[in-house]
Amino acid sequence: MSSNLGELFKEIRLSKKWSIRQAAKKMGISYSYLSILERGVDPRTGKDSNPKPETLRIISKAYNYPYEELMKAAGYLSDDVLLQKKFDHSVFVKNISLVMGNMTIEEFSDDIYQKTGYQIKSSQIKSYIDGDIEPFPGTINILSKYAHVTPDFWYVPNTEKSLHKERTKYNETILKSASQSFDKEFAIFCNLHNDIKSFLSSEENIPYIKVAMEARKKNISANTLKLLIDTIVNELKNSK
Repeated sequence: MSSNLGELFKEIRLSKKWSIRQAAKKMGISYSYLSILERGVDPRTGKDSNPKPETLRIISKAYNYPYEELMKAAGYLSDDVLLQKKFDHSVFVKNISLVMGNMTIEEFSDDIYQKTGYQIKSSQIKSYIDGDIEPFPGTINILSKYAHVTPDFWYVPNTEKSLHKERTKYNETILKSASQSFDKEFAIFCNLHNDIKSFLSSEENIPYIKVAMEARKKNISANTLKLLIDTIVNELKNSK
């Protein structure tokens, strides 16, 4: 199980065109630890790496990949429905052709990357269509995100009508999730002091907000930033 999970980690990372160091930095973990997770075995002990659920959540957030899928791959969650599914090559080819439409494989590959940020090489897609290899669960999730369908879509025969129905249901779910997220963020905004709300709501203050965000991103503390501002103000006063 750990080996499969490690392969999944690596596939997702490569699809985003990130090096191990880049991915580890975004996760806030060491690149050596991420390397161990991708191998699936800790060389120091010879045992499976077995990342904890908290680690999987961090990886899920960094890769923008479903947390539940990582939990299943790690063996923390069981999914009887998934176990009962059988990959049918002919069904998959018909479904992927339905989603591709008039695009060439190369255009399809580029479109997936442009719309999801994940790369599935054209040669890889061709291998799936030719039946040389079966798509990895991670690939199924990428295709699902691109096509706006659930992973179940790829295991059953579909038509233009059922594809439209799947997309409608998928988009409604996304919209509901976005609405819930907005409600939470709006509630946080409403609890801010009035002067802060007024500042954030003014378009002319956007450059200042961006600078503050940049300072936070580079780990410059608020105290340091205030000290710099005070220093600049004093220098301006003394120069007059």
